[in-house]
Amino acid sequence: MTGWIVETLIATSILMLVVLMLRGPVARRFGPRVAYALWLLPALRTILPPLPVTVAPHPLAALPPLLDIEIVREATQVAQAAPAVDWAALLLALWLGGAVVHFLWHLGAYGLFVHRVIGRSTPLPMLDRDGIEVCASRAIRGPFATGIFVKTIVLPHDYRRRYDADELRLAMAHEAQHHRRCDMSANLAALIVLSAHWFNPIAHRAHRAFRIDQELACDAVVLAAATPFERHAYGLALLKSTCDRLPVAACALGAGDDLKRRLKMMGHNKPSRRAARCGTALAVVLTGGGLLLTASGGIAAEAGGAVGEDVRLAVAQTAGWAPVAVPAEQAADIAEVLPPPAPPAPLPPPPAPDAVDAVPPVPPAPPAPPVPPREALGDIGDIGREVSVAMRDVERDVRVAVADARRAVVDARRDALAAQREAAAASRQARTRVRVVMHDCRSEGRVPTTSVAYDRNGAELHTVSVCENGGVDQAEIRQTVISALEGARRSVASMDIPAAGEAGRAQALANIDRKIAELRAR
Repeated sequence: MTGWIVETLIATSILMLVVLMLRGPVARRFGPRVAYALWLLPALRTILPPLPVTVAPHPLAALPPLLDIEIVREATQVAQAAPAVDWAALLLALWLGGAVVHFLWHLGAYGLFVHRVIGRSTPLPMLDRDGIEVCASRAIRGPFATGIFVKTIVLPHDYRRRYDADELRLAMAHEAQHHRRCDMSANLAALIVLSAHWFNPIAHRAHRAFRIDQELACDAVVLAAATPFERHAYGLALLKSTCDRLPVAACALGAGDDLKRRLKMMGHNKPSRRAARCGTALAVVLTGGGLLLTASGGIAAEAGGAVGEDVRLAVAQTAGWAPVAVPAEQAADIAEVLPPPAPPAPLPPPPAPDAVDAVPPVPPAPPAPPVPPREALGDIGDIGREVSVAMRDVERDVRVAVADARRAVVDARRDALAAQREAAAASRQARTRVRVVMHDCRSEGRVPTTSVAYDRNGAELHTVSVCENGGVDQAEIRQTVISALEGARRSVASMDIPAAGEAGRAQALANIDRKIAELRAR
């Protein structure tokens, strides 16, 4: 059982590294949904049972019959003393305790978070649909989906002011897709796998990548038939829903793990049907092939264990030449295999008195004891050396995998900083523009007015209508424009934008202040 657990942890770690390397190219070529399906490979390998040894031929069947050794002296059996501490059982208990603590900790954190959010929420029955309840809460900054049996979508309390109609519709469609795709159940299964690998940095990196691919796959479903305007509205909803890190089992629209990649993937075209079919076939082939390759390791491990037992028994039978330490429980079996020692030859009778001068015949020399075949011992030593080399290769591969995981963490942090810079650059695009329109008030009968509008990019446009003549001098025109600019400044200062857009707000306010100063200096 312990051998199967160790092999499963190593195999799933290797498969996680494979998926981490393939997810990016597969998403660009075949779409995010195919990349998300690749995570079935380590998940299925975790629950793959050990296969019986009879599935594959036993390795001893291929060995030449070199272990037929004749014993010429009685073997000396040295019983191995039982170890004072069972390190295997101790490590198994440590791993199992860490897994249970990790799982209960994160599950409890998620339960407390949901209880706090739902406890401070207001039901919105007019937004319920398809058996999904909708409510608003002050405890969150962006929409998120929760519940496996009671499906719920939680919106921020200021959703009416934060989102327009299209943005709210697309945000709720995103969270509804999480429920339709059973992503909450998938997150629970991923938490179980992560708890089994609580000590493994590769698993923690893979879990973050799994959550990112989950959100990208959900984005792809929502934007499958979206227009460019809807894509723009969806991007604005993502920026407005940016929130801090949530519990590992929560599905939030604005989870800021990889916002940069999500915004980039929105600009990619939907893959063709042929590409989607090829991607699905590729995911099936990779999953099946990965399970078969790693499952063969289980057969080899059991067969290798059987080889080790047979080799130890064979070496123990050569104890006439070199005593070998064997376990006490195997001593009886070895004793039954060894032939009993030959009885000593009887002494010849003393010579008769009358045959003193007779010369007794010389007895024939006893046959020389057979020499053990050196080829058999050499093959046993080769097997031991091959096992040692294989173990060193496994240790080297694990060290290389850990180093790759650390480099991946550094790259992820670098990408997060780049995403923050791009978000700040995007927020600077939300400029406030002021347009002054001059009218002939005497002929048209107009009066000075001020209006506010928004263009398709979400920029605020202030239109100021002033009289070109009709008793209004230039000083009054400047004062009217200054008043309009001051109103625009107050509007920009009161805008509810994410923290990443504070730099853009400061730049817009500085431009308005500079324009007001220029007008007052005239």
